Amino acid sequence: MRPTYHDHVLNVTDLVDQPGASRRLDLDVAVPEGFELPLVFLREPLHLAGVIESVVDGLLVRGALSVTVRLDCARCLEPVQTELAADVVELFSDPARVARDAEAPEAGYEIREGHIDLDALLRDSLAPATPYQPLCRRGCRGLCAQCGTNLNHRQCTCRDEHVDPRWSALADLDLPADRHDI
Repeated sequence: MRPTYHDHVLNVTDLVDQPGASRRLDLDVAVPEGFELPLVFLREPLHLAGVIESVVDGLLVRGALSVTVRLDCARCLEPVQTELAADVVELFSDPARVARDAEAPEAGYEIREGHIDLDALLRDSLAPATPYQPLCRRGCRGLCAQCGTNLNHRQCTCRDEHVDPRWSALADLDLPADRHDI
């Protein structure tokens, strides 16, 4: 059974057209439906803490979004669990009130019948906050390219026999072993 979280759609009728009014946010919400990132497993709930402020142009949502994620290390493929955090700042506008010469609100950031939907905000904040190449640790040695051994756990016996043909002429060069021999 899936636990219940706060709905993504918030009733903000008490803030609309009330510049200066505000409301604190402290919500646990589910991952937006259909939201997926390759090799990233989000552990619900997402936590959104901040404030909704009524401003002349609409409603400004400011705060911090956090979630625990499980990723795979980019070098050794070991699972990595980390906390993602993203600052969020978005203006929700009423499309009916936007002046004709002004830009229309960005899709997903509209005030509709006294409600705002946080789906676009959650999606737009999570994707760039996810590390592009997560590592299990700073000095991760990765996998052996030949046998696949995790070099963090043990050393393999594979040797890199491949020599770039452009450097093959240097293979027969006899160099002194120590600089003091020169």
